[in-house]
Amino acid sequence: MIAIHPLHRQLALIAAMNINKEGKLEMGRLELEFIKPLLMKNLELVAKLDSLKELAFLAHEMNEMDWQMDICKQIEELEAQLI
Repeated sequence: MIAIHPLHRQLALIAAMNINKEGKLEMGRLELEFIKPLLMKNLELVAKLDSLKELAFLAHEMNEMDWQMDICKQIEELEAQLI
């Protein structure tokens, strides 16, 4: 299954509502103001997941299995929010 985070659905909805008759995306200032906080949340989500995955790899390389399992649990909890 491919997971889609709720904020991605919100971004898609805003984009879909702003497609013109030629199929091009046209956004005004109001729409951009709605998108800015969603883009920041997306940035935070991606940065956190990337950071945790890098730490999990480091823990694996250091043979720190308890630490790796703790990090993997955090990753799973975060990814569970994507559904």
